Amino acid sequence: MNFNLSRLRYLYEVSLCGSMRAASEKMNVAPSSVSRQIAILEDELDAPVLERGRGKAKLTDAGAMAVEYYREDRARKETLASHLDEIRGLQRGCVRLAIGEGFVGDLFTEAMHAFLTRYSAIDLDVRVTGTNQVLSMVEEDEVHIGMVFDCPTLPRISIKHSYSLPLKAVMSPDNPLAQSEMVGLPDLASSKFALPPPNFRIREVIERAAFDEKIALAPAMISNSLLILKNRVMAPDCVTVLPDFAILKELKAGHLVSVPIRSKSLSNTSAGIVTRLGRLLPLSAQAFLSNLRGSFQRELG
Repeated sequence: MNFNLSRLRYLYEVSLCGSMRAASEKMNVAPSSVSRQIAILEDELDAPVLERGRGKAKLTDAGAMAVEYYREDRARKETLASHLDEIRGLQRGCVRLAIGEGFVGDLFTEAMHAFLTRYSAIDLDVRVTGTNQVLSMVEEDEVHIGMVFDCPTLPRISIKHSYSLPLKAVMSPDNPLAQSEMVGLPDLASSKFALPPPNFRIREVIERAAFDEKIALAPAMISNSLLILKNRVMAPDCVTVLPDFAILKELKAGHLVSVPIRSKSLSNTSAGIVTRLGRLLPLSAQAFLSNLRGSFQRELG
């Protein structure tokens, strides 16, 4: 059996994007080109790779095996490049990361700058997205490393490092609740508060805790920007719920305070650095992972 490896990329992108049209837009080629390459691939493999007549592209068993072959081939090439980088002393390479917006802050920025100062020839590709998308990108080898809040247990995800990161009530020092040693979810429900949208992992955890306590949440403001949430609660009449990690700069400056919440589930949340289970990271990604772990350890313990 002879087939062109480059054609597998078309099938791989269709499986990721969900349709030939979406894959063509991502690859910047005509939809007909994607369709033609997949048709040729099916002739070469002598087997259908996509189920026909479906709204969303779904791989056949043969298609799934072909995509897995492509993914493993990319990983082997990356491993070879990593060994060559090691010979060169990390003179080149690229580290791809996907992180939740809550990680975009001083701690991550300082870790990134420290790494780039030491390895100036290494490129960083950082994507900011939701938890589910981060995990999907890690599973599909689109990125080397993911950073997620309260990572669920998944069969293809390896949690390399986990740090306790409780969710707390965040507010202005002038808020009436700011002097409390601890607040409960009923206190927040009776206050004016702001939250991330339902597709944020933080919001999912909060909603689950509220459901367990039979409390209805009706936030006065919803935003997918943590910066907007932080700015809103600078006013003394509003509260949000975030981990300290997301507001380190504001906490140190005294612009915001965080108060523990009387909730077992909100007190046991964590931050996780994850990779795909079984994946051998290239040397550049291993170096970044080590650098990131050191920065987090110093700040979060």
